[in-house]
Amino acid sequence: MMQAPRLLHWERDDTVAGDTHSTWTNLLIVGDGEEDTYDMLVIGEPGRTGPTHYSVTGTRNMAGVTFAEGRASSWDEACRLAIIEARRAAIRIVK
Repeated sequence: MMQAPRLLHWERDDTVAGDTHSTWTNLLIVGDGEEDTYDMLVIGEPGRTGPTHYSVTGTRNMAGVTFAEGRASSWDEACRLAIIEARRAAIRIVK
């Protein structure tokens, strides 16, 4: 049985070296396997306006892949774009 996609909540990530006060992570989980989890990262502060970095990473063919990376006009916009890109990365052709 296929698991329904789950989007977790944005959490401050103190494990990222260098910028411990403004790194936020979230996960999109679309299944039970290693290749069914998409990591989202936003560097900035909630409510902040101004260029904010985001990225989406995961695993394909047992290798780490960056699916999307860019800048947005605010922290909220970066979060929104990261979620959209994670959902796009989760779309795969069924064979």
